[in-house]
Amino acid sequence: MRKKESPTWQGEAKGNTSRQNDNTADTTRCQSAAAQRQRILERLKFSAVTTLEAREKLDIMHPAARCMELRKRGHNIITSWTTEYSAGGTKHRIARYSLEGDGGND
Repeated sequence: MRKKESPTWQGEAKGNTSRQNDNTADTTRCQSAAAQRQRILERLKFSAVTTLEAREKLDIMHPAARCMELRKRGHNIITSWTTEYSAGGTKHRIARYSLEGDGGND
């Protein structure tokens, strides 16, 4: 019986896991929670970000979790609610995250 091969993920060459193990990996491509926290925090230092923007522009599928983790590290991230349309035209009530001050421990 043949062993099943693991799927090849977008942008990753088959059998190449060096990016996953490289501590110097580009955080714009890395999907670790730490890299996602870094991306969203950098964005929040300049402007607010919505759930849809975080998913589409920052490639963070669950921004609420990353914001919660950043709050636990001392960052003052405020959540407000807004309504926007997705790319598919569906109306959604979504979060808008903003950063007030920055007393975080990162």
